[in-house]
Amino acid sequence: MKFEYNLSLAEVVLSYLLMMAVIVIGIFTGLNWLCFLALPLFLRGLMGWCPLKTWLRGPVTH
Repeated sequence: MKFEYNLSLAEVVLSYLLMMAVIVIGIFTGLNWLCFLALPLFLRGLMGWCPLKTWLRGPVTH
């Protein structure tokens, strides 16, 4: 599996917004454990790489 950037800028921004939404929902509902689910979204946006997107694309032959 190659670790190459495969997210567009729009997908990175969307990942950040989803992360913030998960954190806000977790804090306001009192379910603090829910905030830990925002970590994969944070890492996805930070690295610009989505393992699911890479896996679904399949093997790339050059």
